[in-house]
Amino acid sequence: MKSLKMTFLAAMLAGTTMFYSCSDDSNPEPEEQNESNEILISSNSQLGNVITDGNGVTLYFYSKDASGESACLDGCLDKWPIFYLESPELASGLEASDFSSITHSNGELQTTYKGWPLYYFSPSGNGEVESSGATAGEGVGGVWYVAKPDYSIMIANTQLVGNDGQNYTSSYEVGEESTAYFVDSEGNTLYAFAKDYKEINTYTAADLSNNSVWPIFEVSPEVIPSVLSSGDFGTIEVSGKTQMTYKGWPLYYFGQDASRGDTKGVSVPAPGVWPIVNQNTEEAVVQPTIKTIEHETLGEIMVDAQGRTLYFFTKDVTGNSTCAGGCLNAWPVFYSEEIVLPNTSQIDINDFGTTTATDGSMQTTYKGWPLYYYSPSGDGTIEDAGETLGEGVGSVWFVAKTGYSLMIGDAQLVGSDGNNYLADYTVGDGTTKYFTDAEGNTLYIFINDSKDKNNYTKEDFSNNGTWPIFYIDITELPSLMNAEDFGEIEVHGEKQLTFKGWPVYYFGGDSERGQTKGVSVPSPGVWPIINNDTELAK
Repeated sequence: MKSLKMTFLAAMLAGTTMFYSCSDDSNPEPEEQNESNEILISSNSQLGNVITDGNGVTLYFYSKDASGESACLDGCLDKWPIFYLESPELASGLEASDFSSITHSNGELQTTYKGWPLYYFSPSGNGEVESSGATAGEGVGGVWYVAKPDYSIMIANTQLVGNDGQNYTSSYEVGEESTAYFVDSEGNTLYAFAKDYKEINTYTAADLSNNSVWPIFEVSPEVIPSVLSSGDFGTIEVSGKTQMTYKGWPLYYFGQDASRGDTKGVSVPAPGVWPIVNQNTEEAVVQPTIKTIEHETLGEIMVDAQGRTLYFFTKDVTGNSTCAGGCLNAWPVFYSEEIVLPNTSQIDINDFGTTTATDGSMQTTYKGWPLYYYSPSGDGTIEDAGETLGEGVGSVWFVAKTGYSLMIGDAQLVGSDGNNYLADYTVGDGTTKYFTDAEGNTLYIFINDSKDKNNYTKEDFSNNGTWPIFYIDITELPSLMNAEDFGEIEVHGEKQLTFKGWPVYYFGGDSERGQTKGVSVPSPGVWPIINNDTELAK
């Protein structure tokens, strides 16, 4: 019993001593967390896996540290204290090779992860770090992000410096500006190519022979900074490799960026051709399925997405594809399920349609003319981009143009009386070349007219519905036509086109393209078609 009383008394004395010891401390220190030499991975319900110290306090990256040097200076460190452990114990999932240290400009050592200096966050700005599990520093100022073990990409924010040594702004003009841009997990800059299209890499050669110049970025977009939308990212397959895309733009490195944070590619070969990528990057445009290019001798011609020339066939004047059998080996059909035009194109998308080719396949049409490729070898191998070897072949094949003022038909003449006619307007079977408007509607002359004189149309145009006068400004013609053969006259205040001095008309009874009913009205040869064999008017 005596022993029990002595024990109780000792406990009371100890408690009294502790009470007075606490009471004498007028400025108590905040409770310190246990020292730990660990670096952990903690799971956050919103942000996923984040890197923390051994007490679960979140660590951060600073996007201005893209070069690997700390850019958080002076008062910045009050809010973002340096993190450093000399020989940390690493949690499973972290690799020792990813950790290192730098000497901050203030002389302190700082731990880095994949080259990114690590920081704490002090919400109060007095150096007191946030509590365990908090991530209040995420996204602060658009430049601070929780450290993660497995970012697919990160965000840098520095001065753009081109390969030419010039400083560039975000608009690729020479000047001083800190610009946000995407980098890989180790701070290496990512680029887009201005000539690419949505999910289409137009740069990388099929054999990857130029991949060292602008290497494709082969990472899947699995872990991204929280300020970015996962829906903006994707992947495409390029020559057996998987390339990340952002807003449809394929992403690349620049081979001459020797160090993390380098942005030399922004000036190669000229500023803006290979831009950096960030949240302000606009959506990539869908690759046009049809576009026009300027040919050195033929002018503006229609080509497919790869720049391969498209053609019209004069025998398709009715709008039906007539190239059959072996013809299709030399002239493969062109078809695109969806017509996509360049944003700057002046082409009217409503001028496109579809028809069924003679082999049963679908075929795209323009202004009713079925479109074809040309295979010089006759085995279906299409000529190279930019070639126009099919122009004028057989005097029936012509490069497709959006600006043709007139076109040529080559078909059986069929009169209003249902008879087939030859070029001399005698009954018989055989095709004849004749001029049409751009949409395949037949043009005629009147044998009772004279040079530059319309003797048919009444002053009140009361008979114009039967033989409407035709006029168009001649700008583009098939290569077999001569622009000098065309002119214009004025008829009762209206313009009319002339050919070799003959006023040119439609026939009101031709209700469909390619029809030639006028050749038999009122009798064969009174209203002939026109072609290069038409004689000069007198």
